Amino acid sequence: MKIKGVITGDIIQSTHINPADRNLLLDTIQGIIQCTRKWGENRLDIYRGDSFQILVDNPIQALRITLLIRAGLQAKSPTAFRWDARVALGLGTIDFEREQSVIESDGEAFRNSGWEFDKLGRSKKLAIRTPWENFNEEFIVSTALVDDIVSNWTITQAQAIFLFLSTGKTQKEIADDLQKSSQAISKLLIGGKVNLIELYLNRYEQLTTTLIQ
Repeated sequence: MKIKGVITGDIIQSTHINPADRNLLLDTIQGIIQCTRKWGENRLDIYRGDSFQILVDNPIQALRITLLIRAGLQAKSPTAFRWDARVALGLGTIDFEREQSVIESDGEAFRNSGWEFDKLGRSKKLAIRTPWENFNEEFIVSTALVDDIVSNWTITQAQAIFLFLSTGKTQKEIADDLQKSSQAISKLLIGGKVNLIELYLNRYEQLTTTLIQ
């Protein structure tokens, strides 16, 4: 059976969000997923107003998509309140996929995502669980470190990093998009430790490619 990814998440402190910004929040989540569909069919369900679940067709890109959700939310934050999400990625097989509803589907990937999400608590915002125990053990420390990095991005860092991770654009192209200088973009990417994020993603993509074949 094919391995897929499932991302379970919720918006942090959603009760503090201005009601006038609710439509922007929902549009932002949907827009993030739309820009990831170049990597495969990714289906999104939003429920209870602040929770979401995404079925990711391409497991090799699933961790990048998970980080893009957090980067994209932070990047679109209103100035009065910084958006972020707790997210848990699970990889595994899918036993039952309901076309009309992601949250009514089931399988190993859903269970792995749900278990890790339930363990996040208040202090953690990022978790990953796969069918491979050695993989899981290797990623415990690096995931905690990346979680800390992402949790401390500024809004402007998140804007630059979202474009860098989602488009593969050069710093000059990102600078043009954000109407900033190339030097300013370089400073934002370095400050956001994007080189460490890329090492983390590259290791994940290397391992999943090997294990899924």
